[in-house]
Amino acid sequence: MSLDLTTCGLRAAKKQRTRDALSAAAIAIVTAEGIDALTADRIAAEAGVSRRTLFNYFPRVEDVLTASIEEVTRDTVAAFVARPADEPLRQSITVVLDGLLDDPVFAQAFALERAAEASPATRRFLREFSDSQTDALETGLRDRIGPDADPVYVAALAAATGAILDRLTRLVVAESPDAPTDDPAVTRRYHDALRQAFDLLFTGFDESGASTSTSPLEN
Repeated sequence: MSLDLTTCGLRAAKKQRTRDALSAAAIAIVTAEGIDALTADRIAAEAGVSRRTLFNYFPRVEDVLTASIEEVTRDTVAAFVARPADEPLRQSITVVLDGLLDDPVFAQAFALERAAEASPATRRFLREFSDSQTDALETGLRDRIGPDADPVYVAALAAATGAILDRLTRLVVAESPDAPTDDPAVTRRYHDALRQAFDLLFTGFDESGASTSTSPLEN
């Protein structure tokens, strides 16, 4: 029996729509009421699916909230690692981020940040999530630089990059408290702020220190 590719494609599209609906429902609940209001029953009801369906897609309730952001992070890290080996790290980071700034996930990140301003529990959750994102960045940097990657350089640059993404999200949200999260002006402001921040960052991160084979010798 031949595989019906059209049917498979439709099933995949339906699954993605369900995942998107669950994620959107979770974001909406947290935005309106904070993370304490986030339960499996609430998410399922808002998305129009059963509780069982929710757990068929996500092992934990919290995973529904961050699934889209984690997916974009994986894509971002993969795109960064795939950049030309001889391309400066600064350029690789800038190019990859430029290509992702219009992704709807940024609107979700802004919505979560706004919720965190009024919800200490949401803030704690975002801090924990930020740590996992920084771990992913560190892995990507190590893979991108190669086996000679200097562990101190990698750890420091990953931490600095994660902090930039986190704090600039807060800055832009604070500057535009009433703007829609998908406002193009907000995206442009975030884009400009990221460029400025990475320009400042790489005045201190000399790329000659990225590899142990080129790092200055200790005295």
